[in-house]
Amino acid sequence: MSDFERGRSYWIGSYLNFSFARPVVKKPTFLRLRGSFEYEIQSWKHSIPLFFTTRGFDIFRNREISSGAVAIREQLADLDLRIIMDYSLIEWKELGKEGSPDNENEWEDRKVGRRKNFLVRRIELAKHFIRTNIEPEWMVLCLLPVLPPELRPIIQIDGGKLMSSDINELYRRVIYRNNTLIDLLTTSRSTPGELVICQEKLVQAAVDTLLDNGIRGQPMRDGHNKVYKSFSDIIEGKEGRFRETLLGKRVDYSGRSVIIVGPSLSLHRCGLPGEIAIELFQTFLIRDLIRKHFASNIGIAKSKIRQKEPIVWEILQEVMQGHPVLLNRAPTLHRLGIQAFQPILVEGRAICLHPLVCKGFNADFDGDQMAVHVPLSLEAQAEARLLMFSHTNLLSPAIADPISVPTQDMLIGLYILTNGNRRGISSNRYNPRNCRNLKNERIPQKNYKYTKKKEPFFWNSYDAIGAYQQKRITFDSPLWLRWRLDLRIISSREVPIEVHYESLGTYHEIYGHYLVVRSTKKQIRSIYIRTNVGHISFYREIEEAVQGFCRAYSYGI
Repeated sequence: MSDFERGRSYWIGSYLNFSFARPVVKKPTFLRLRGSFEYEIQSWKHSIPLFFTTRGFDIFRNREISSGAVAIREQLADLDLRIIMDYSLIEWKELGKEGSPDNENEWEDRKVGRRKNFLVRRIELAKHFIRTNIEPEWMVLCLLPVLPPELRPIIQIDGGKLMSSDINELYRRVIYRNNTLIDLLTTSRSTPGELVICQEKLVQAAVDTLLDNGIRGQPMRDGHNKVYKSFSDIIEGKEGRFRETLLGKRVDYSGRSVIIVGPSLSLHRCGLPGEIAIELFQTFLIRDLIRKHFASNIGIAKSKIRQKEPIVWEILQEVMQGHPVLLNRAPTLHRLGIQAFQPILVEGRAICLHPLVCKGFNADFDGDQMAVHVPLSLEAQAEARLLMFSHTNLLSPAIADPISVPTQDMLIGLYILTNGNRRGISSNRYNPRNCRNLKNERIPQKNYKYTKKKEPFFWNSYDAIGAYQQKRITFDSPLWLRWRLDLRIISSREVPIEVHYESLGTYHEIYGHYLVVRSTKKQIRSIYIRTNVGHISFYREIEEAVQGFCRAYSYGI
């Protein structure tokens, strides 16, 4: 590290006196001009203190000298994250080449390993800032938020005494020290610089105590030796403001039930049981029943709801189509602990949830419960749709990594679904004369057993899935599916395993995983691929998902 860089890091890390100029200066300064003149050292020792007590020192200080949070913010603003990533990557590669072979120097290897881990964390942090469009200087507060009076009350007790919240005392200390600093900077022109720096330290200490009492070491106490409660003490933990007051109390238009898996649901939908849905949307049901003249007053509308008449379910579905709900699982540790969903009616008494959204809630399907809330105002509904829907929160807000990823159960299921017979027909030679065309001939459902010698032909995927639903084949049974004339599936270097000629002159070229039917003029008439129902289902799901994404993207444009 050069002297320049060492001075730069030292400048950021502490409050300094005024005998140093700011390292990132681009103009000649009073201190840097010292090397340009041939004066005695004693004269400079006499001139510098006089300069610091003049009125022009404020301009010099604001332009050339910085300390504390201001210095840190300016240094963060000068950072180029992409250059930092490039230099860190170059250093990481150089450290990888310097590793000692055969563990000759274990201490040096551990030192290099710690440095490489530090560089990796630095690169990940820089990537996170770039992905989320966050500027590093935003990490320094320029304005201190003030809580509303309702959250820091002052109560009068017996005897005329006042009982105040701890936050008020911490705010009072910040205001008093900040006003003192303002007086030193504005009214007292001849204030020594060291005194200003000392007062800035006191302001910073008061702000630190307000945000987190005890972060600077010994916590601040009152006259009765009781530790003051800061912001972090009020918010964090089970007894904090969020988990106890906002999320722990029972409120109207809310319910709770066990969650179960709903694999057929879309990512932004959830299944609500009928009993919960009727209670949550009862006010909206009564309004619509009266407005559509199915009930003349509130009493008759409630009677129809209790009797669960068919018209009630129809109106309930209409109401739910235009009304999102919020699902929450305790403890709510981050933003994705509460997400919005489009509800649909399901049977049973459990809430159905798509398995891919469970990671954000840190939930699983072993008896976990979730609370459901109904946003009432138009502002709350708009916020739920624009900011809180599950399909718009696919990345972690902390590190920007994908949070909706397939679980191990899904991967095992996909493996079993698409496993099949990967050896093609090499294990059992295929004779097309023994095959059945299931489009023209129906296989008896009773006493039907599938054998490899009867690998059926299907005209399209609907016929194959229909045969599976009728239990005529299993999901991993090999079959031949007619495919569109796509020459990309044909390898020019692959040699057919067998060629079967028909009496009319057509012939079949049989390969490992596909079959080509050619005419007498060697033109391709049709192509069949060897697959199974599992592959077909998986392919259709992917195709529908891609088409749905394309439609949504075109609508967005």
